[in-house]
Amino acid sequence: MVRQPFAIFQNAYGVPLGFWNDEFVLGFFGVMIGLVSKVAGQGRLNQTDNGLLLQDTFAALSNMNGVAITRRFSELALQSPQSQTFRLAGDNAEIVTVIMFGRTSPRVQDAIEQVRREITSQGSHPDSGTISSILMMKLFVQPLVQRFDL
Repeated sequence: MVRQPFAIFQNAYGVPLGFWNDEFVLGFFGVMIGLVSKVAGQGRLNQTDNGLLLQDTFAALSNMNGVAITRRFSELALQSPQSQTFRLAGDNAEIVTVIMFGRTSPRVQDAIEQVRREITSQGSHPDSGTISSILMMKLFVQPLVQRFDL
């Protein structure tokens, strides 16, 4: 599930230099990994297991040192105050992840309604697959295109 947004971006743009050190990338994937593990593990994973899962997932996604990437994610997560970029990435990841699970929350519903209005204003009829794809592009791909000037 976590591979999907990365695969979309990688297939379209490759992996730019510094990708796995970027605050947005780390915030997005760190939060997404955490949410997926919470749902898949039904909340039973302890802090150590969650840390190991982060390391393994970052390593699998990046083909790099997952421990180092997780360490950088943790530094950003514990930073006070957190950077706006890191927080935005986490918020975006939450919306994308919840939608991928087919669930909703007030924040997710607001994002869905905004996209639904955009699609309808263009004379099209929105379906859940289209809405999900558009949100993935708006909340993950487009911010990275801007950050890496692609």
